[in-house]
Amino acid sequence: MRVLGMPLGLTAEEPLTGERFVRGAVWNIVLVVAAGWLATLLFPPREVWWFGWLYLVPLFIALRRAREVRAAGWLTLLFGLVFFAAALPWISRIFGMAAVGIYLLMALPLVLFGVGYRLLAGGGRWWATALLAPVLWVAVDWLRGEGWYFQFSWCQLGFAFASARHSGTLYPLVGVYGATFLLVLGNALVAELLTMRLPRGRRFLATLALAIPIAALCLYLNVPAPMPRMTGEPVRVALVQGENGDLDYFRARTLALRAARPALVVWPEYALASYVLEDARTRGELRDLARTMGATLVVGAKERVPATHPCDWLRRRSMTLVEGEVFANSAIIFAPNGAAIGSYHKRHPIQFFADGVPGRRPHVYPTPAGNLGVGICYDFDYAGTAVRMVHGGAELLVVPTFDAYSWSDTQHVQHARMAQARAEEAGRWVVRPTSSGVSQVFSPSGHAVATIPNGEEAGALARVALASGLTPYMRWFYALPYLCLAIAGLWGILRLREGITAWRRRRIRGRDAVSPRA
Repeated sequence: MRVLGMPLGLTAEEPLTGERFVRGAVWNIVLVVAAGWLATLLFPPREVWWFGWLYLVPLFIALRRAREVRAAGWLTLLFGLVFFAAALPWISRIFGMAAVGIYLLMALPLVLFGVGYRLLAGGGRWWATALLAPVLWVAVDWLRGEGWYFQFSWCQLGFAFASARHSGTLYPLVGVYGATFLLVLGNALVAELLTMRLPRGRRFLATLALAIPIAALCLYLNVPAPMPRMTGEPVRVALVQGENGDLDYFRARTLALRAARPALVVWPEYALASYVLEDARTRGELRDLARTMGATLVVGAKERVPATHPCDWLRRRSMTLVEGEVFANSAIIFAPNGAAIGSYHKRHPIQFFADGVPGRRPHVYPTPAGNLGVGICYDFDYAGTAVRMVHGGAELLVVPTFDAYSWSDTQHVQHARMAQARAEEAGRWVVRPTSSGVSQVFSPSGHAVATIPNGEEAGALARVALASGLTPYMRWFYALPYLCLAIAGLWGILRLREGITAWRRRRIRGRDAVSPRA
């Protein structure tokens, strides 16, 4: 079987020659590297998402060409290294040579997909391969982004559609994981059409099947998103951007917005890089500010926690080296009368940094401005955060964020795209002030109604609406990655049983072959 004049596989009897190596490994490496670079086109700064159902095709062809399952694993690892290094070059600027190890950690889970797809492609059923490929990809994507210690959800393929001005009903209907599923399904079907010798009737069916995910993506990108039910009158919110950690600065920027009479004021993550609740003077000034503004005030700060607070050794070591003790990365909420309503602790501190212990407090806090779903920066990179907020009764989502001024523009935009997608998934307004930019307020349709560019020290105002009710994604389809995990796990168990049975049969035949004849 050949694709574009290249053999898909090599027989075991073929001797290892230079020609065989060129026809096999070198072509596979070229295809995988090409796929890794093409997949980066989905994300900032390029954002060429409309050919997304073609970018992974070279990877799928290379995996089909691989003679052995373990070779497919190595090829997928190479794909992941190329993809993440090209899509996230700012990691190398932050970590230097250590970035190689970080890219490797990001790419490792993809090996599971490569092995699984190679086993699927050897099954002989094109439709099963095409349908199970996106199931495996989404399952591995969840493991990579949310299912293990080194979780990192940036560059999930489904985030690509946030680059459109708004993505219609795509995210409210199926979410980021559903968009990823459709993209991988399209790529898998194209790969099947290119590599399988099908009769004319089956080829027509395969082509028709390919049209389904492409048509679905185009349709959902152009149909207006259904707006959630609004509760009460619109609420005016204020957000302040700044990275200097100075109370006087944030107070001055907030008071400059007083004439607009906002009901809610939100400051960034680590707006005050101090233990606010232990400093009577600072706490009193914040209470006075909330009373003066007549608004609910959300402040990014720190809180001390007991030394025995549950925390993994890597985060504990980072905090001990920097702070000398463990702490919680906190968002403290003050009522308009100055009373402290509560404080939220960041649930997803960044690995390798002194970023606090993993929090366990609820996401939703009743306030005079509405039921606030509160997350901090990295928390909002994960689909589960918004799901817990909405199912906990959140009417408005606030996400104090730290995006350093030293970040590249690409890094800032990539992070903002994730919040944009979460607003559409949740069907809620999202208020996202950052330390240096880009600070934004997103509507449930994904539009940025207020923006403070990177590097500006300023405040901004926006009118938002409290919302109730669930989008289809929040009602049902948030469970898609868990369903894919279950299906992939069941398929893996069945393949493992088949492998063990085949191994036992080979052992029996081997013993029979060497046993002395009577």
